Amino acid sequence: MLTAFSHWVLALVQPGLPGRLSAHMVAASRRATLPISQINSDSRATAEYFDYLLGRNQQETTTDCPSIVVGGGRIGSMLLDFGSRRGFDDILIKRGDPIPADHPGPIYICTQTADLEAVIAQCPVEKKDDLVFLQDGQLEPLFARYGLYGPTQASLWLAQMRVGGKPVDGTTAEAPEGLTTVHGKWAGSLAMRLGTGNMACHERMQRDARRSMLEKLVFVSAYNLVGSVYGGITVGEVASKHGEEVGYICRELASFIRYTLAVSLFSGLDERLAAYATHMEFLPTKLTDFEFRNGYFYKYSKMAGVRVNPAGIKVDVPDTTPTHTEYLRLARENEVISQGLLDSV
Repeated sequence: MLTAFSHWVLALVQPGLPGRLSAHMVAASRRATLPISQINSDSRATAEYFDYLLGRNQQETTTDCPSIVVGGGRIGSMLLDFGSRRGFDDILIKRGDPIPADHPGPIYICTQTADLEAVIAQCPVEKKDDLVFLQDGQLEPLFARYGLYGPTQASLWLAQMRVGGKPVDGTTAEAPEGLTTVHGKWAGSLAMRLGTGNMACHERMQRDARRSMLEKLVFVSAYNLVGSVYGGITVGEVASKHGEEVGYICRELASFIRYTLAVSLFSGLDERLAAYATHMEFLPTKLTDFEFRNGYFYKYSKMAGVRVNPAGIKVDVPDTTPTHTEYLRLARENEVISQGLLDSV
């Protein structure tokens, strides 16, 4: 692990922010002139890229097949429907049901993020390599805790508003080819199944799939936060009425990702996320799955302050995402979230 220094030039924010936020953002900008960030590099992307250059493909291509679906909610029902269209007899696993150890296909986890640990715990050891994660948020710490190295993970840029409804793909003018990506053992299977429902899904190398996952993390964290602060408006209203504010936070979170995970998101971030929000204008905003979304960033913000290093030297560690922190504090003051939730990460 290395320590990196980066200069962030933060522009003053336009007036019109809720409450006393504008002045605090200016103060936070001054405190964040020289953030100290920790870089956690991942060697898998480099190894995978060299395999690609040398024509080596260590991952077998998979196709759609009879599968296990954990959770019968909106996404689970959608995948079951797509599977039935192909004539597959999928197995639906409900809360507390055992996962069969002898089933040869993938296990699509379609539960809430909070239920992931329970699903992992009930999964037979010989089937953990078949788990397919479909949740938004930063799941990498969870993977590390349970020793899941390179599981199949998808970043779903689509909306399924109700069980049995017609899903809406996330294709926009900025991304006409769609944004949904998947990487891992069962990538081909998921891509083919989503294609049955005319949903775009791209199989990517780990490097680019991780970028897509982190970009979705930025989107759900920033747009839901700003929307919640303004009373739970839709993502479309956030984009149309508060585009500058949410864009500012998106760039701040993306910079944090760059200097902590050594991952640069694709160019055109502001335009791409705004176009997606406009396309999915009906989606409500709410601060959910805090640990895996906004809490991931806020955990590092809590490290800000005067610290003493092993040599006894005092170091003033700034907040690496000060604007995001100020919006969280405003959400707490407006009783959108509790202090206990902020303290939980």
